[in-house]
Amino acid sequence: MIIKLSPVRSVAELKVTKAGDTLILNGVALDFTRLEDGATLPAEAISNGWVARPVERINGGLVVTLMLPHAADAPEFARFPVDILNPADGPVHLPGLDAGLAQQPVVNGVIDWSQAITQAMKGQAAAEQHLAQVAAQVAARRDVADDAIAPLQDAVDLEEATETEVAVLKAWKKYRIALIRVPDQPGYPGTIDWPAPPT
Repeated sequence: MIIKLSPVRSVAELKVTKAGDTLILNGVALDFTRLEDGATLPAEAISNGWVARPVERINGGLVVTLMLPHAADAPEFARFPVDILNPADGPVHLPGLDAGLAQQPVVNGVIDWSQAITQAMKGQAAAEQHLAQVAAQVAARRDVADDAIAPLQDAVDLEEATETEVAVLKAWKKYRIALIRVPDQPGYPGTIDWPAPPT
């Protein structure tokens, strides 16, 4: 477990006890055992104001960020605290605060597990975002091709196109067809062999 600390000026007291994957904050027990590896639990899903940021499990270990109250005249190590790495079970010493005696949980804290973001969900979201970015790139390149084709096609339709313009029009149309066929490529959307526009 890694406990990160976010300092805040306050006269409030915070006592933390660790028991496995459970943190007891001022007598409220928060059990994070259910958090899967690679998953994230938003801070809003945890009914405890001391949890400052989303809780994550990275490579099997929990990463929790807690607010750290400190007085106006607190020492520098309390105002700029370092992470607490792999604290032992029992009272957790917070910089500038008295750990006190081991405390028993008064109540079980409420965690809304429906808000947990699993690694699979993150992967799906990343894939969808990548697909949307690729589709936007295809559309942008199509717009360039459409803008190049329109006046050349007008010249052909009016029988005023030169041989060079006819050749250029054909090249742009081939390019536009290649763009339309981008999703048919074997590696799409992870690997794309983008067609080169006419020079």
